Amino acid sequence: MSTKPRWSRFATVLLLVTLAGLGVRLVFIYAGTNEKVGGDALYYHEGAKLLADGKGYIDPYRYLFGGKEQVTLADGRVVEVVTPVGHVEPTAGHPPVYVTYLGVASWFGLDTVRDHQVVSAFLGAVSIVLAGLLGRALVDERVGIIAAVLTAVYANIWINDGLVMSETSAIVFAFLTSLMGLRFWRSPTVANGVWFALAAGFAALSRAELVLFLPIVAAVALYRAPLPWRTRIFRYAVVGVVGLAVITPWIVRNNMVMKERVLLSDGAGTVAIQANCDATYYGRYIGFWNLDCGGPQPHGPNGELLDESQRDVVVRKQATEYISSHTKRLVTVVVPARIGRMWGLYQPLDQIRLDILEGRPAFAAWLGFWQYVVLVPFAVAGAVIQWRRRGPLLVVGLWAVLATVTAATAFGSTRYRTAAEVSIVVLAAVAIDAVVRLLRHEPVIGEHPGRRSWRPGGGAGTDPATDDAPVPTGPDAPGTDPVVATP
Repeated sequence: MSTKPRWSRFATVLLLVTLAGLGVRLVFIYAGTNEKVGGDALYYHEGAKLLADGKGYIDPYRYLFGGKEQVTLADGRVVEVVTPVGHVEPTAGHPPVYVTYLGVASWFGLDTVRDHQVVSAFLGAVSIVLAGLLGRALVDERVGIIAAVLTAVYANIWINDGLVMSETSAIVFAFLTSLMGLRFWRSPTVANGVWFALAAGFAALSRAELVLFLPIVAAVALYRAPLPWRTRIFRYAVVGVVGLAVITPWIVRNNMVMKERVLLSDGAGTVAIQANCDATYYGRYIGFWNLDCGGPQPHGPNGELLDESQRDVVVRKQATEYISSHTKRLVTVVVPARIGRMWGLYQPLDQIRLDILEGRPAFAAWLGFWQYVVLVPFAVAGAVIQWRRRGPLLVVGLWAVLATVTAATAFGSTRYRTAAEVSIVVLAAVAIDAVVRLLRHEPVIGEHPGRRSWRPGGGAGTDPATDDAPVPTGPDAPGTDPVVATP
């Protein structure tokens, strides 16, 4: 006799938390934002509409606004170069997932700024569900609910939805990648590896720097696994092939339409030139970026237009020359300032003001900062607890490391901490759960607690309303094998 799946208390509470988090996002959109976008948000919004119109992934700035520039030619003459409105130029300035998501919404007629804000809020609500599932898989249902609540109310996560920024999709896929990575960590089968690679591939197509998560976690997981080396190498190859299969179509497209070689995006040069100049090495913007550093757009020797990839090569060379003549300053001052800005350790109040100038509403920016100040100590404590429990840590903590590397090599910004917010809320949930356990006189450190079920007002144990069987203990119990549970 077959039994029907039952709706658990955990699912009920997670649904309620998700709806509340969606409500927070919608209130922020309608009460805290307007229907004007600029900068990267304009790129995503207008690029999505052009994609829905069948024009492909093209530069929305040049198509909508054209341009008029004074250009000095190789022989010293100054000429005016006009780019007409309607100029079609392929773009790879940002990876495609978020533009594609908004493009699908635009194709269905949801193409205003407000429409894109709302559909982003629904996408952001998915991160709440994934946070709950990740917390439950990492420790137990109570941690899952706490992680979901933090994701629902933490301004540095929900602010991106109303700003129409790709960080929304990056957070969703970072959560999903950690969830699939956790499964692979505990059971590195081919099937789990495929799901892990699929999630990680879409994370990389949301923000390019997230591409490093898959090869690192997969390598460590397989190195720890009690498998023959031939099996480890084969499974690592499978993970790599699947991950490459996800991102390769975009890379192939880029190299078909661009004149220079492009991988996930061609914005590295633009970032480098704006982050490596006197203003960001010596002035107020140390460790940040400055638009004026970029100067006029590069052109050919006769004033001809260069495509995006060609312009990126030119400005990347200019940035490299500046770095080579200021290396000591970069290493001793600028890189620490970049990392400090991202983590709120270097001129944090000034950084909030810069965030507001970049377009973040003041209330949400300050709220996110103070929530961050409260959550970080809990996240650090959660990392220590996971380490002491010999529970999985890399699969949730690596995002913080990657965000730090990104800031060090680009510039410091609250927005660049996006993926690390996943680490913060999940590890903070672990620590908050530990506090609850202390108050309830439950052990905090010891064997990995497994998937205890959570009851409102109740303690740990097996909830008869869930499908989870009691977790076995002992040397053969899942999650207690030292080979599987060490960080």
